[in-house]
Amino acid sequence: MQNLKKSALFVLMAVFVASLAIVPAHAQGIEATVPFDFTMGKTTLKADNYRIQMQGSFVAIEGVHGGTSYALLIPGADAASRNGQPYLVFSRYGTESFLSKIVFSNDNIYKVPRSAREKEMMAHVTSGEEVAVLIQPAR
Repeated sequence: MQNLKKSALFVLMAVFVASLAIVPAHAQGIEATVPFDFTMGKTTLKADNYRIQMQGSFVAIEGVHGGTSYALLIPGADAASRNGQPYLVFSRYGTESFLSKIVFSNDNIYKVPRSAREKEMMAHVTSGEEVAVLIQPAR
């Protein structure tokens, strides 16, 4: 029984890794300059230029100076229209910013699940603000 669980876990991990290796030509990508440090999941990313790509149900954010972070996306979030241009939405609590939505188009909007740190900040700060960063399609 224990070997069966290990085998099932191995297969699930293999599927997960394979989903991350999807050919970039099939991925939807955009580039953004984020002028402030922000958190996605458990990773804090510095102010920099980033390439954002959809890879199945995941998003990969790769900094120009290296390092890639992944997050699971939840489709169907609400977002304001910005003349059809893609943009990122960050939630700010005090001095900390968290990536909360990725808007590729008016019909292609994804929500990034809240991290434990963001939930903790929400509990201690009376209100947060949303900041939108417009982005350009990847070349």
